[in-house]
Amino acid sequence: MSEKTEMNLFMGPQHPSMHGLWSLRLTIDGETVVNSDCQIGYLHRSYEKLLANRSYEQGIPITDRLCYVESHSYSTAYTYAIEGIYGIEAPEKANWIRIMTLEIQRIASHCLWLAAMSVDLGQLTMLIYPMTARELLINLLETITGARMTYNYARIGGVYRDLPHKITEKIENSLEEFTRLHQEFLDLLEESQIFRMRTEGIGVLSKEDALSFGVSGPMLRASGVPFDIRKADPYMGYDQLKFEIPTREEGDSFARYRVRLEEMEISMGLILQALDKYNELKPSDPYRLEKIPRRPPKGRIYRRIEAARGEAGFFIESDGTPSPYRVRIRSPTFNNLAPLPQLIKGGKLADIPAVMGTVDLCVGDLDK
Repeated sequence: MSEKTEMNLFMGPQHPSMHGLWSLRLTIDGETVVNSDCQIGYLHRSYEKLLANRSYEQGIPITDRLCYVESHSYSTAYTYAIEGIYGIEAPEKANWIRIMTLEIQRIASHCLWLAAMSVDLGQLTMLIYPMTARELLINLLETITGARMTYNYARIGGVYRDLPHKITEKIENSLEEFTRLHQEFLDLLEESQIFRMRTEGIGVLSKEDALSFGVSGPMLRASGVPFDIRKADPYMGYDQLKFEIPTREEGDSFARYRVRLEEMEISMGLILQALDKYNELKPSDPYRLEKIPRRPPKGRIYRRIEAARGEAGFFIESDGTPSPYRVRIRSPTFNNLAPLPQLIKGGKLADIPAVMGTVDLCVGDLDK
């Protein structure tokens, strides 16, 4: 008479390490993961239908709520796609402002990810350091946009307002302080044997599987694929800036962590480069187009940006009315979650928070 040793276990949607409203159904044998299934849809909000039922301008605040961790990235991507369907281009000053704010938002998103991931692995002290550093970036965004979480700063043909007076000094001082804190991240984590043991060789995603699943962003680059939309399909002036694409070959949880830490440094360099380009322009130069056509022509377009989690894109189909006929959202989180069952299969229960933490989920844009 055989004894069945496997059992089913649900992690979520209330489990503290889930990072949002989704559930992981596990089949385990003791502490070993035999199989798993990601169950999503708890936060479905019909965003694509909401955008199709409103004018193009009215949809901007809605896209701000797609991913509440990096809301500015999605509203900027949406307005960038709208400009494509209208056949217009934002002024040069607007693009440099967009690049600065996008990179500030990227660092802030990575800070929140680092704090949450560290706590999942028992590094409780690391909750304080990234969140303290994140305040520097959030304060910058508040100074520029007037808000701290959902910014509603992007506009069709530009941005809501120009940069405030004496912002250059504030940006430089904030980035200087962030550089010091960034080094503390490295000192606290990379010298921790426990952190390395729980991340190195855990949740390995090969280059072939990364391409097969369609993952993007730091997950893809941590598996040895040097693909970054800012380089491969430049937008808003990124082709005029100098930066490298951080990649790792290991494809494990530590590699995904390390790529994001390096991205923070690269984003700081991009902010300063864009700031120099901005300061070369005249104060009277426009930051937004004065005249926008009332209705776009018929057509369809897909435009994308490199968000903190990967490729964030919008497909828009226009029928010539003030509202889009159809909108489809390309969520990086959806594709990045797909290989999770494969990454944790055969591992231990204790490894799951490390793998999930370095995937960096945001359920808002996962479910849409």
